[in-house]
Amino acid sequence: MAKKRADGRYQVSKLINGKRRYFYGTTKKAAIAERDAYVESLAQCANYDNTITIERWCEYWIRLKTDTVSQNTISSYQYIIKTYIVPFIGSIRLVELSALNVRALMDSMGHLSARTISYTLTVLRAILKQAVMDEIISKNVATLVKKPKQERKREMVTLSKEEVETFLEQIDDVEWHALFKLAFTTGLRRSEILGLTWDDVNLKQKTLTVNQTVLRINEVTTISKTTKNSSSRRSISLDDKTIAELLKLRTCVDKRRLKATNWRNNNLVFPGKFGSPRDPAKVSLKCKKLATAIGRPDFTMHDTRHTHATLLLEAGVNFKVVQMRLGHSSYQQTMDTYSHVTPIMEADVVEKISNIF
Repeated sequence: MAKKRADGRYQVSKLINGKRRYFYGTTKKAAIAERDAYVESLAQCANYDNTITIERWCEYWIRLKTDTVSQNTISSYQYIIKTYIVPFIGSIRLVELSALNVRALMDSMGHLSARTISYTLTVLRAILKQAVMDEIISKNVATLVKKPKQERKREMVTLSKEEVETFLEQIDDVEWHALFKLAFTTGLRRSEILGLTWDDVNLKQKTLTVNQTVLRINEVTTISKTTKNSSSRRSISLDDKTIAELLKLRTCVDKRRLKATNWRNNNLVFPGKFGSPRDPAKVSLKCKKLATAIGRPDFTMHDTRHTHATLLLEAGVNFKVVQMRLGHSSYQQTMDTYSHVTPIMEADVVEKISNIF
């Protein structure tokens, strides 16, 4: 029977192998689901003995994770496992894996970036942590191996207001022009822009709502009903010029749709060929070409988001408003990311003080 704790959570227990284990949840149903999921994992795990290899355990771990993380995250796990972990240590028995094996794996990846090596170690640690929890192994040897020193983080690249105008002026295609105009004026992520449907856009109220994304998973461009985090589901106000761009865009897309014989009616604002989702990589490539043409080859698609935030903050827009537009999970994240803008804002404050007093 579920019992409510002092901290507001519910607790249930179950006797497993002579030991009582406790499970928690924000509701009775959640606590019971946590217990049942663990019992089910034990039942599946019972089929494994000391001969199970790293490769087979990875397959089991992926199945466990499928219902708890986004499809995009699962895809990244699968890529790391298939590309790096399994080829090097996949044949080793789980119970025989040593820190030396893990360190050798890291060494074999020496030609790759520190970020890739660190992420591989993070995934392996999570895989082995599950094995410890399921009492297959006694300790997580991957935690004994240190992550490489992180490379210097890429500096943020932004365009000035004048550079944004030059960037957009070179685009003749209506659909591409609207896509980049929306990117600069809303700060949406690439995946969010491509996932927009006309049901998400309210032209009368001049708002759009982020409800889904378009991702590239296992070489397939697909629509995902999930967003990066809960804060990513948000409503954003639109300016009149962007509204005008979207109206022109809809007319253009409608003409394309009427001419097509096999149009997929996904109702996307920025559909690819025959109504299917656009390939995110092609959008990034297009951005790179346009940026290079104005002498800014270092500018990427994600930098449209940084440009949006920086220009708003320099114009005096509150950090909290910028946080909400970007869909950041916390105010602190926005402050930390755009701290470079504060000196400019401080100078503006001094000027305003002199005008007041």
